[in-house]
Amino acid sequence: MSDNATITNPAKSESNVSNLDPFFYPQTVAVIGAFPKPGNLGKRIIESLRSHGYKGAITAVHPNGLALPNCATVTDIEKLTIGTDLAIASISAENVLSIIEPLSKKRIQNLIVIGGGFAEIGEEGKGLQVQLKELAKKYGIRIVGPNCLGTFNGENRFNSFFLTPGEIAFPETGPAAVISQSGAFLAMILNQLALRKVGVRKAINFGNRIDIGECEALEAFGADPNIKTIGIYLESVLNGKRFFNIARKVAQEKHIVIYKGGKGEKGNRATLAHSASLAGSYDVFQAVCKQTGIIEVQGLTELINGLHTLSTSPIPKDNRVLIVSNGGGMGVLLADLCEKGGCGLPKPNAMIINELKETLPKYYSFNNPVDITGSGSNEQCVLAIDKLLKTGLFDCLLLVVLSGTEGINENLASVLKNILPDNFPVALGAYGEKIQKSFKTVFQESGIPTFSTGEEAAWAVNLLVQISSRNRVSFNLPTSQDPIYQIEPLQCWLDRPLENLDEMQLKRILIECGVQAPKRIPATTKNELINAAEEIGYPIILKAVGKDIFHKTELKGVKTNIYRQEELVKQWEEMKRILPTQIWTEQQVPPGLDIMVGIYRDIQFGPTLLFGTGGQFVEVYKDIGRVILPATNDEIAKALLETSIGKIILGARKGQKFDLEKLLAFIELISKWTMMEPRIQSLDFNPIRLYENSLIILDAKIRT
Repeated sequence: MSDNATITNPAKSESNVSNLDPFFYPQTVAVIGAFPKPGNLGKRIIESLRSHGYKGAITAVHPNGLALPNCATVTDIEKLTIGTDLAIASISAENVLSIIEPLSKKRIQNLIVIGGGFAEIGEEGKGLQVQLKELAKKYGIRIVGPNCLGTFNGENRFNSFFLTPGEIAFPETGPAAVISQSGAFLAMILNQLALRKVGVRKAINFGNRIDIGECEALEAFGADPNIKTIGIYLESVLNGKRFFNIARKVAQEKHIVIYKGGKGEKGNRATLAHSASLAGSYDVFQAVCKQTGIIEVQGLTELINGLHTLSTSPIPKDNRVLIVSNGGGMGVLLADLCEKGGCGLPKPNAMIINELKETLPKYYSFNNPVDITGSGSNEQCVLAIDKLLKTGLFDCLLLVVLSGTEGINENLASVLKNILPDNFPVALGAYGEKIQKSFKTVFQESGIPTFSTGEEAAWAVNLLVQISSRNRVSFNLPTSQDPIYQIEPLQCWLDRPLENLDEMQLKRILIECGVQAPKRIPATTKNELINAAEEIGYPIILKAVGKDIFHKTELKGVKTNIYRQEELVKQWEEMKRILPTQIWTEQQVPPGLDIMVGIYRDIQFGPTLLFGTGGQFVEVYKDIGRVILPATNDEIAKALLETSIGKIILGARKGQKFDLEKLLAFIELISKWTMMEPRIQSLDFNPIRLYENSLIILDAKIRT
């Protein structure tokens, strides 16, 4: 492993960005600041390393040179072995800067900075953090931290934690990995997974992440073939575009479960104090999760349950769930939860039900959910499950039992284990200390998740079904041999000096691309107004047009449903009095389906496409889908068809269908334009009016 520590400057090579082996597999470790004094962080780190079972060489570095058990001691960095794999700094923020050059001289190029006192405390700390980052870059030293717990490896028993041995249980190695912006959360997650016998291969808490953060960790964990599921707690994303690209790649092979902190304004402010973060738009973050395949959960419990379930359970082939309980009310609750989560609850056929009633009491219910009642026994419960699973009607089993009856007791686990099919998704819930303990003892070693409540078990089943459904989604998108819209006029536009265009200028460019817009004529004088009306024909719309007019309705800059010349002149004169700007007449097209389509550049994730229900009440309906660009047609179509307006486009309730092909073609056109032209800050088309076989742009705005 020490060969990895001799890389001259891994920060300069993109290919080395994910090579984090020295932080997880060090053979030689130096703990700077370790001192035999109660509460000393360095001493606690060494104690944690040895109690966890780490077998590598440890050297404590402290000017006093006082001995510590189970490690060597030196008074100065200059006395360390050249090329030591990893240094852990447990010293004050002010002193961290002074160790960077000495570490470099000893060719020690990997450092975990445990202590705080940096950007999380304010301006003075920010200055220290900037200096540390610059020094590390200058000397080619990679850093985890500052203000962090560091790293954990279940395989070789390494950890850089200053946690008291025995207070926190560490998991054995296994298929899970954890990335956490919070050190306290990482400790809690590892402790819970250890208690549930869920193995963790690697974990990292990077704190203020001046170098190594979520992107590097996700890339490294994604490249580890022994990791199956990655759990993430994040308050913000440092490099949104890179995170998006890495997550989209990793999620094709592994499950990624994430809990995002700092969603609201107050939570967002709290993240600044907690870990020197800058949290971005939560709506966009949710779009990133959907598009990349990340599974977003709500809360720490769901994050732990998600890691538990996905690290141990196979994914069901379909959504058909068998629910079994010994309480009627519990069965109803589980059925409600599962149906809400998208599960199917098929009813066994009459022949199977009759066979069960010949063997079991007739007052048991076998309709799914299966209720064996408080009179049921372990053997009867298992008999019913065995018979029903052998029908092939089900893809997953959800069993929740309640204690307190004579027949259902802790012996159920050993009987049930013998009849469960191999590689079959099962989630168990148990109420009662003895049954819970028995279930966990018997099934956790077999990789079957056991929960202490029916709600948690149902949540786990819904999670498995959600992933199964996502894997089976396919689209029959409309295709055209020739492009509907031409992009060449937009490419020519790139050579022009850029300024905000008004609505009519923007429409003219799009018309050159083949996009349809209503007929429109400017009306500077009353005669021009009357002539324009004769040419366009009634009904007519009046619009105030200008490069700085973005909200015409609020400014009373748009008048619709004008059918007579007298009304036209009156409205025109009133508009000129209120808004001394250019006024246009425009054809009022027939009613259709109004869509909103827009693009803006998010501060973290870059160009972001929006679409949804259009018109002046778009903020009220909040029927908005988002997609990070660039995106595939499948990604755009999936997000679009998940909105309410998307379902209407397809002909909801056997209603009229609308021109999805032209809508997707228009989205593709403006998406390409935005990606080609970085000067565009936002585009807004609201509404676009959609018909069965056509699309018309009614309003258009651009900001540069």
